[in-house]
Amino acid sequence: MTTKIRTVRVEEFEDFMRYLERAFGHSVDFFRRFGPHIYKPTPEVCAWGYVIEENGKIVSHVGVYPIEVVTAGVPLKLGGIGGVSTAVEARGKGYMTQLLYHAIDEMRAQGYPASWLGGDRQRYNTFGWEGAALSYRLIFSARSLGRADVALAQIEEVRPWEAATHIARLMPLSDCHARRPDLETQLHRADLRVWVTEDGYAMADGQDRDHVRLIELVSASGREAEMIRAIIAWNDGETATWEVSVWDETRIARIMPYVSYGTAGYSGMYRVNDLAAVLRAAIPWLERRAAGLRDFAVSLGIREHDRTQVTTIAVCDGAVNIEAGYHAEPYVELDPLSAVRLVFGGPAIPEAPHLPPGLLALLPVPVYVPALDHV
Repeated sequence: MTTKIRTVRVEEFEDFMRYLERAFGHSVDFFRRFGPHIYKPTPEVCAWGYVIEENGKIVSHVGVYPIEVVTAGVPLKLGGIGGVSTAVEARGKGYMTQLLYHAIDEMRAQGYPASWLGGDRQRYNTFGWEGAALSYRLIFSARSLGRADVALAQIEEVRPWEAATHIARLMPLSDCHARRPDLETQLHRADLRVWVTEDGYAMADGQDRDHVRLIELVSASGREAEMIRAIIAWNDGETATWEVSVWDETRIARIMPYVSYGTAGYSGMYRVNDLAAVLRAAIPWLERRAAGLRDFAVSLGIREHDRTQVTTIAVCDGAVNIEAGYHAEPYVELDPLSAVRLVFGGPAIPEAPHLPPGLLALLPVPVYVPALDHV
């Protein structure tokens, strides 16, 4: 038996699709309908898929798909992990472990400071992914909006891809948005619905009439509540839910008077691949937080399966300096899961009492992956 790790080849794309569908138990063309921008037979896109070939046949796969987000002004390039699978007949051979560690190496080599995925926490904890980055699931009802005398916005439902230019112009207005180089293709995703106004748009996932699941909403004039009430009325429905990042503070403050009910949870599982790069991307934001903090310096080590990466964080007169390597005391070493919790905002970590209070005031770094960009 011979095996090797390689990327997907364009000429085998249809066979690759059949492999994924069988591995997940999904219908023919499910993946192309779900993610048309990340499952297509082009050299660039196929190179995002890492596979193990066993005797000439694909038997395991991990995709590393580029996701670029801007959260509260912090730009981050994330490696989105998707399509994680092994053929039924090849399970139990350690192929998934090999591919996930290979994907981590590739993300480092290709300059992905962090990674995102959606999946089982215990499964992916082993490889350094942990739940982080809070978001709210806000529920609006026809009653809660009506009692507040919210007017109905003038909306129109359109084919999603027909609104690509309109959406592209308005997307950056949100404090939490993604950069989407192939937006028009992305908008062909199955079961995606789009409504537009003169200065806004809303996206929903699925066809449920009574409970609309909004995944993205932008209004240049701040009329989110009016748009939500109009969408509920458009469907002759009862409620709508909208997931909003905790970092989307201005809009959360604006829409809370109209919320009927809400819950909070982590927006996905994240991994820190390069701590220095993550923190450097966030320096302008961190320096706003550093105003008024006492000077401090600390070296943080992240102890991984194959290395320990060390980054020194220092604040002096409100300026934040990030330097790779061990350049200050104290030194605190974290496992990858504690690093995610500290850096991106997750459950409390045991090491917190040993960290400078200023560092705990400085972090977490804002990050959020919108639902349309899940892979």
